[in-house]
Amino acid sequence: MARVVGLGLTAGFACAEAPFAFETTPGKLPKEIVPRHYALRLVPDNKALTHTGSVTIELEVLKPTRRIVLNARELEITKALLLYGENRTLKPIVDAKEQTVAFELPLELKPGKCELALEFRGRINTQPQGLYQDRYQTPSGEKTLLATQMEPVDARRMFPCWDEPVFRATYSLSAVVPAKWLAMSNMPLTRERLLTGNAALKEVWFDRTPAMPSYLVVFAAGEFETLEDEVDGIKLRILCTEGKRESGRYALEVTKNVLRYYNDYFGEKYPLPKLDQLATPGGFGGAMENWGGIIYNEARLLFDPARSPEANRERTHAVIAHEIAHQWFGDLVTMAWWDNLWLNEGFASWMGTKVCDHFNPTWHVWLRAHRDKERVMPQDARKGTHPILQSVRTEQEAGAAFDDITYIKGEQFLRMLEQYLGEDAFRAGMRLYMRRHRLGNTTTADLWAALEEGSGKPVRDFAAGWTERPGLPLVRVGEECKDGKHALTLTQERFTLHDPEAASLTWKVPVRFGQAGDAKANFQVLLEDAPFRLEFGACATAIFANAGDAAYYRTQYSPEMFDALARQIPSLPEADQLNLLGDTWALACAGRGPASNYLLLVEALKGARSLAIWEQVLAVLVEMDALERDRPGRAALRQFIVSVLRPVLAELGWDRKPNEAHEAVLLRAEIIELLGVCGDGATIAEARSRFGKFLENPSSLAPDLRLPVTKVVGRYADAATWEKFHALALKSVTAEDKRIYYEAMQRALDPELARRTMAISLTNEMRPPEKNRNLSRVAETRDDNRLVWEFFLANDAKLLADVDGFRRHQYVPATMRHADDATIAEELVNYMRTKRPDEPIKEAERIAAEIRYRADLKLRAVPDIDAWITARQSAPPPR
Repeated sequence: MARVVGLGLTAGFACAEAPFAFETTPGKLPKEIVPRHYALRLVPDNKALTHTGSVTIELEVLKPTRRIVLNARELEITKALLLYGENRTLKPIVDAKEQTVAFELPLELKPGKCELALEFRGRINTQPQGLYQDRYQTPSGEKTLLATQMEPVDARRMFPCWDEPVFRATYSLSAVVPAKWLAMSNMPLTRERLLTGNAALKEVWFDRTPAMPSYLVVFAAGEFETLEDEVDGIKLRILCTEGKRESGRYALEVTKNVLRYYNDYFGEKYPLPKLDQLATPGGFGGAMENWGGIIYNEARLLFDPARSPEANRERTHAVIAHEIAHQWFGDLVTMAWWDNLWLNEGFASWMGTKVCDHFNPTWHVWLRAHRDKERVMPQDARKGTHPILQSVRTEQEAGAAFDDITYIKGEQFLRMLEQYLGEDAFRAGMRLYMRRHRLGNTTTADLWAALEEGSGKPVRDFAAGWTERPGLPLVRVGEECKDGKHALTLTQERFTLHDPEAASLTWKVPVRFGQAGDAKANFQVLLEDAPFRLEFGACATAIFANAGDAAYYRTQYSPEMFDALARQIPSLPEADQLNLLGDTWALACAGRGPASNYLLLVEALKGARSLAIWEQVLAVLVEMDALERDRPGRAALRQFIVSVLRPVLAELGWDRKPNEAHEAVLLRAEIIELLGVCGDGATIAEARSRFGKFLENPSSLAPDLRLPVTKVVGRYADAATWEKFHALALKSVTAEDKRIYYEAMQRALDPELARRTMAISLTNEMRPPEKNRNLSRVAETRDDNRLVWEFFLANDAKLLADVDGFRRHQYVPATMRHADDATIAEELVNYMRTKRPDEPIKEAERIAAEIRYRADLKLRAVPDIDAWITARQSAPPPR
């Protein structure tokens, strides 16, 4: 029997981490034998969607054994030889459920070296898992390419291997591909030759890799165009499909800057001789950090200044920075097991944001990272959250670990830790971590040890609670005026949303105070279990906590302190305005304050033109609008929203100005979209007019307006307009264009058009990334979520047959993530338990908790919102 090892749990929380040790690392595979090198040959059949291959694996026997167990999924082992003294034929024992193949040996292997030679057959998938085919349109017709997506556990679909991250090995890859194709792998191409007797095919060989986990193996081949350059001796290439070469120039320049920055920051140079980045038209929706050969959805890598909106420039920079950070976090140093996934994803998110901010200071990237924090904190406050360090026992659970807690909470915690330790001390610890563990595996405890040594501070004592406990703190601040100064009292408790049974927890919370009107006045204390008292700042000025918005906690002020902050919020730094806005809405959601407090702050900040402020405000106004669905107060709320937003759009105008700031360009698009959602007639008319001109002359619509205009027009589309969008989507050859037109269709309020849009998911028209999001995007627009839920239930077998990536567990819950009907929450969980019992239920339970919370919030918050709006409308105008 294969063994399953997981983190032990106590009261639902992960136990304290220990430093990395191979023997105690979780996983299914026995550890008596480890792979050291794979010599792998692949022969794909692009027409039959199958592949054959052979692999000779150099093994090291650590302990005597009579059994070899490795991973294989949907592979047929056609021949197996043990090369140990003399060659011995072995019989494979396949366990499809455990995704393993075992070999009982005719003799006991002693510690030392041996080889396992296997021949196998498998399939080429049409979803991004293992070796897959991507079909795409070009001006010269439909073409195909081959690529791989191995993370977290799909290398075993392409070849038999030890498919767990702790089993690092080197790889030598060769493959047979069409002669006119270009092939790419982790290392440079060393040679190629045409096949004897078949000049239409060639065999290619790639250099030997450093030791790495199987999920980082990459192979891709197709009719690629390339852009090439070099930085610090590293060969760089952007690879893309026909006609898109020039759209890779921005990515190439970003890559050069980012690599130089990381080479310096980490103190460990990028260790490979080349870095390829491939833009695929379909495949998966994001990007994958394969060592030396990153694969992206082309909408994440390519940027055409003449056709792409400004928001895509920012997204391209962010995604490249994230994926290249993985070349260190994850590739050079790899987490031992998927419970420590945050060491990959949280760090790449933090580092990517840091470098993006460094090269683009006018984008205010850290300031705007507040929106991501506001996305994850409500999840972390509800039932179903988990620690950053989470128990992972199975392949399915490994896929479920890729969530906002891992990425965003991990990033936000690291930002707080860097501030607490100091930037130089933190960097010293990170350099030590990279140097000490390069080409190896780690746990979080290894990180704490390096940071402690680098900073000289007790990092583990501070940090462990943040990674090993779920949830987040609420810091309560009370005050009295004493001798002209604020006498503050701090206490903490766990902050929760609709989770009365949540365990009581505390953290070591770094609380930094600021003073309104004095940017230099700040003071930090470390709040632990006991109340903390201090004096700070003159009583006449407002005092605020979490100065700089860099820490991960909520703050609740005494009523008097909040009133003072509300009056003086225009004088606060932007980061602290954001923090006050976020906390005020969160407290209303938790039943700790009125929703109208938030609207008071919005009124006070109407004159602000900060993109970060408006991103926060628009997100909450959208949430309030959703709470008002089917309620009589919705029209009045929308009237208020329009009254707030119209002056902003009037000032910005519809058309981009010469040398206009990046933030103004992005803000215009967001304002137009929400005015459209609120039914503003002038906005809808202007959008329709511009779309009509676009149909006659596509260059008439500025790239930055394409998405908001099509969203507004699509929302109120009739059948004829829907057909126009559909025709545009079908003929588009870029992933970016297809996404814009399909999203316009997905926004249609007309129920019949919504059904027609959803029905496309029953065909092969959409590529996997768009297809997998189709129903959830339709649901996001609609008040009648049951329309989508009933469509899914009527077609679930066919819909799910086409969804098989490692995010499969998210597909069903995502269709209902915007619902506010508690009965749908029950139906969702019951469906997963009864119809999908083999899939992780964690995501469904999380979304169900969110639905129940929203249903409860609707009852509590809407009356207060309505009362505030009514009082405002009836109040006499200011003199």
